[in-house]
Amino acid sequence: MDKANFHHVHLNVTDIDATVTYYQKFFGAKPIKYRNRSDALFTEKSFLLLDLVETPPPTHEGSSLWHIGWSGVDGPSEFNWRVQEGIEVHAPVTPLSENHWMYFLGPDKEIIEVYTGNKNHTFEHIHLLASDIEGTMNWFESNLGLPPVNKSAQEWGNRLFKWNYLLVGNINIYVYGKPVEERTWFPKKFKPTDGSVMDHIGFSFENIEPVFERMSSGNIEIIKDIKIDPVHGIKSFFVRGPDNLLVEIVEEKPIPEGIWL
Repeated sequence: MDKANFHHVHLNVTDIDATVTYYQKFFGAKPIKYRNRSDALFTEKSFLLLDLVETPPPTHEGSSLWHIGWSGVDGPSEFNWRVQEGIEVHAPVTPLSENHWMYFLGPDKEIIEVYTGNKNHTFEHIHLLASDIEGTMNWFESNLGLPPVNKSAQEWGNRLFKWNYLLVGNINIYVYGKPVEERTWFPKKFKPTDGSVMDHIGFSFENIEPVFERMSSGNIEIIKDIKIDPVHGIKSFFVRGPDNLLVEIVEEKPIPEGIWL
């Protein structure tokens, strides 16, 4: 099986210009015209694609798509700079061993983490929550050719919860399982990501026809058949991933081969 590439995070936004300005200013994303037709942001090897909505979209909290994340270098100074420039804080800068993490809110209340473990300033991770962490990891391996980095889930914090992750190009997809004790950040029931500010995540293959045929013949819920998106010009289809995560499968060459201007 071919291995999927990470392609995009798709946001529903109420003001495209404000969203573009925000991610360019605070996280260094590059404004582009995706396929020369829609405003988007380029994040080294993947994209933030934007759909304009008339009313504020529901928060993605309560879904399996917890947040997106950038890397950082000097946590306290980067936190202070962003605060001084007017960013909205969701969780303050917090030490974690020798590193720091912090959460911010985007223009439509999407959650963005900065974590300083990898010591750079690139778009670095997607954070998912899972009711069945082994089942989630198996789904990504069986359907997208993405094996977990660890052979089995690892315990965090004296059995607080289990976690594992996928490495997709330069993107880490971290998956946290259900905590032993109830936590406010872990939903009791996962709502669909569709329609929320973080609507879905997208992966790409150079040819999606065989991927669609394989998924259609398996036990995978197809949400939308293959078609060309009239806004972004993408040939893709949609499936339901673990815990009501919406996943788009895009036909595209990987960066830097992919032609997206």
